[in-house]
Amino acid sequence: MKRNATSVSRIRRRGRFVYVIDFEYFDASGRLHRYRRNAAIQTAAGAKAEAERLKMLAHSTGSLEPREPAPLLRDFAAGQFEVVYMPRYRPSTRTRYRALLRQSILAAFGSTRLDDIEAMAVRRFAAGLMTRGVQVKGHIALLKTLLRAAHECGLIESVPSLPKLYSESRKVIDCPSREEAMLLLDNARGWFRVCLALGLLAGLRMGECRAIEVQDIDFGEGIIHVRRAMSEGEVTVPKSGHDRVVPMTPQLASILKHAVKDKLPRARVITNLRGVTPKRTLVLTRFKQLQKRCGTPSRSFHATRHFFLSELVRHGASIEAVRLIAGHSKLDVTQRYVHARAEDLRAAVAKLPDHDH
Repeated sequence: MKRNATSVSRIRRRGRFVYVIDFEYFDASGRLHRYRRNAAIQTAAGAKAEAERLKMLAHSTGSLEPREPAPLLRDFAAGQFEVVYMPRYRPSTRTRYRALLRQSILAAFGSTRLDDIEAMAVRRFAAGLMTRGVQVKGHIALLKTLLRAAHECGLIESVPSLPKLYSESRKVIDCPSREEAMLLLDNARGWFRVCLALGLLAGLRMGECRAIEVQDIDFGEGIIHVRRAMSEGEVTVPKSGHDRVVPMTPQLASILKHAVKDKLPRARVITNLRGVTPKRTLVLTRFKQLQKRCGTPSRSFHATRHFFLSELVRHGASIEAVRLIAGHSKLDVTQRYVHARAEDLRAAVAKLPDHDH
């Protein structure tokens, strides 16, 4: 028997003619399969329609087995996403994702099957958030993450094309001037001064400051090994996922030598009088209090990292060197962290020739 273009043939079997559907297809792993069965409807038109339906199913899904209905979003979020995907994220990210699910996503889409989430429903969801004055980005980003994970698990055929409902902000985040930074450092005391110095003079993130141990500081080589960070009370790897080395300034080395005096190698550098690492909220509170006391603008602790990286560039360091010190995976991330103060911009423009003379 020779198959025709419709993948349907009429053959004689046991004294009577039957319509047979016969075609080949590749599964999701690229393996070749052959489908050959008697048509369920033994007419030329019926067999042809059945063959077209089966071929479309095989070529689009890689299988002739009927796809199970996609689960509800709430079941997927509490099941496979929580078990398989959540452990991949940092503790702080897991906490934020669970909060976003509780705050809005489960209420809006929890009872919706994953393959029924479509663009207009997402647009209405975003509009509702904006009406309440809620930032859209985190909620929509997590919704897209859930749908990508569902597709990876084979629960939906494809990730739906959702509208872009927010723009990536390139706003330059304010960071202290050198005068402000040194004023803050001069007025800080105790463990908080050490923490602040690691931010302003080495560009460490707050979680990295809190997790640093005595053994991570090499005074002989004049470097700090950034090997770990604290997130939601757990010790994890730095945000980049990789260790990095940061050279110490003489001022920072002096502050750290005093901080590690009489401490064991595995001891934390930043501890209170009871030997306990201060919580993130306490660091933030101390920083706000210090800024108020010094009369400087209120900024996040992360602004200390912005200051350090900007200072490196301002004093001639290459962007690539700054990227390595910062532990960024991509150069464009580093560029967003580097700030030009108003006086830097004025000085740059002042170098232009005056065409009036």
